[in-house]
Amino acid sequence: MFTKNLILAASLTAILFSNSANAVIGPIKITLNPTEVSSNYFNENDTSAPFSSEVYTQNDIKNSNATNIFDFLSQNTSLAVTPSSGNKFSQKIATRGHGLTTGSANIIFTLNGRRLNDIDTSGTSLNNINIKDIEKIEITKGTGSVAYGDSAMAGVIHIYTKRNLDTTASIAMGNYGLSQSSVSFGVSAEKIDLNVSMDRLKHGGYSVADPQGNKDKGEQTKSNINARYTTDGSTEIELDYSSSDLENRYPNFLTQSQFKENPSYNSSGRVYTVSENDSKTMTLNINRKLTDTLTFSRNSSKTDKDTEIKSHVWNAITTYGTPSKYSYDYKTSDYILTYEKGNIKIDSGMNSFDGSRTKLGDNTTTKVNRGFFSQLQYTNDDSIYSIGARNEKIKYKFTPTSGRELNREHVQEAYDLGFNRRLNIDTTIFANYNHAFNAPLIDKFFKYNQANGQEFNGFVQPSESKTINVGLNYLTENSKTKVTLYRSNVSDEMFLCKSNAVSTCGSLGDNLTIDKSHKQGLELQNQYVINPKLSTNVNYAYTIAKVDADVSSSGELDGKTNPMTSKHNVSASIRYSINDNANMTLTQKYRSKAFSEEDYANKFSHKQKAYNTTNFNFTYSPNDDLEFKFDVENLFENSFGTWLRDDVIYPGSFTRNMKAELSYKF
Repeated sequence: MFTKNLILAASLTAILFSNSANAVIGPIKITLNPTEVSSNYFNENDTSAPFSSEVYTQNDIKNSNATNIFDFLSQNTSLAVTPSSGNKFSQKIATRGHGLTTGSANIIFTLNGRRLNDIDTSGTSLNNINIKDIEKIEITKGTGSVAYGDSAMAGVIHIYTKRNLDTTASIAMGNYGLSQSSVSFGVSAEKIDLNVSMDRLKHGGYSVADPQGNKDKGEQTKSNINARYTTDGSTEIELDYSSSDLENRYPNFLTQSQFKENPSYNSSGRVYTVSENDSKTMTLNINRKLTDTLTFSRNSSKTDKDTEIKSHVWNAITTYGTPSKYSYDYKTSDYILTYEKGNIKIDSGMNSFDGSRTKLGDNTTTKVNRGFFSQLQYTNDDSIYSIGARNEKIKYKFTPTSGRELNREHVQEAYDLGFNRRLNIDTTIFANYNHAFNAPLIDKFFKYNQANGQEFNGFVQPSESKTINVGLNYLTENSKTKVTLYRSNVSDEMFLCKSNAVSTCGSLGDNLTIDKSHKQGLELQNQYVINPKLSTNVNYAYTIAKVDADVSSSGELDGKTNPMTSKHNVSASIRYSINDNANMTLTQKYRSKAFSEEDYANKFSHKQKAYNTTNFNFTYSPNDDLEFKFDVENLFENSFGTWLRDDVIYPGSFTRNMKAELSYKF
């Protein structure tokens, strides 16, 4: 806590007392100019957007020195990120008061416009993306439901990769058996571009070994090939292939006393859960200029993923038990027609998503989405206006190997209305109203029965939200500030109800909905270049998330706070340029304590511990081609875990991790 206060005090002092008139951007590469936002097909500067946005450029990502995308999102943005039950390769992400319990289900994730969301609660596989390939990350909050549809209640996280890669090789080594190697290759000709990247990451584990002698280790290999061809008629055809092979073990839960004494414990002699994932994705993009005012684009992809989970067995020494095997298939297709003339732009299109999960030898469950949308953007002098609507049909089908087939269909609508007005050369204001929906993931239809395993729980009603955003952007030559106030009213918010929290629910949990709830808060971002050698970056979110009324719990949840929702979320960093070749960065991340993951009634004895970590980085580049990095993560060895309920804690981070990396650009 002292470290957090020290860094925040230094940042605020620098902002208040620096001589900004003499500050210029020198060795520090900080993006303070307006940045183009591609989200919602906007393609204008972020300070002119009629919605709330966080934009992180290639330089921002590089300056953060994050090892992977989860680290970057956790340490540098307003998002809350934590390992899922201790699994560092599959992490939960939340924003806008939806909480880490179910937050990821209320966010859409896209990669170059392609939807990444799965149909179950396993979480989106962001770990398959090589952070060195990322060009830009855009986070739009409280908007995006018109262009992207189902699940955009909290917002959308857009990831864009580089169109032209440098030919680079890097190798990194660290403690706890960490090793990482990456190589990228890029060729750009008059009409053809080819990019290839490969990355391999391995770590030896952070907890003690299980009875089979295995630590919570992990290994992942991922690769990507991208080819782009431009015809004489300026039609662009892009083909992309990516693959990932992952095997990792993650630790078992601990009691609170065990966690406090030593988070690396492996209690009760249980073996670690093993997860094996193999995925491949093929994507085809076509972009064609039809006339001076009309552009057509098509994006289609197919993903095949196989997952095998070998769960722990109590006191097992030589066996992991019977593994659960799942096969996933996803197909997406987007057809977009854009009309642009003068001060009017209209984007219209159709999005489709076909997802299926097969539990081998048991059942197949599918979720199919078809959405149609249209949105108008109108510019008038210093003002930009936007309006849009969407209609989407969602179909579910559950087909067991024996028994009755089950079906369900929903038709949902989304709306978005916004404006942005420039008050003067430095200041713009914006307001946005958004109506969004979230159709349940397939896991919401089932519950676990100790005698029979997975059994049908009943169909669950989709959630809906109505969100108002009001914000201000203030941009000078050496500072960039964004402030947003928001309020979101939610109906039928989905949650897992257990008898330990609510007396009317089953002991193993029932998937239900909360009748009425709301989220509200303040978001603040500030980047400041104090002088050519020193800059600061502060990102703060204040969040309130409450249940207003719920009939299913007989009023037990009325007025309660959503679990795993921190009231305060702070990211702060100071970057100092020693000279033109060497830089240092100190980063602090803090999230205040919250209610445990299952504690919807706010009555458990143990609360979710606050998250507090400090990272340090040193970078030295003797020339434009060679770069050396030294990183220390969790400098003061603060321990953090996920509190599921009383005395059920999954360790997340508790070690000081050091890494040295050398990269060379050919």
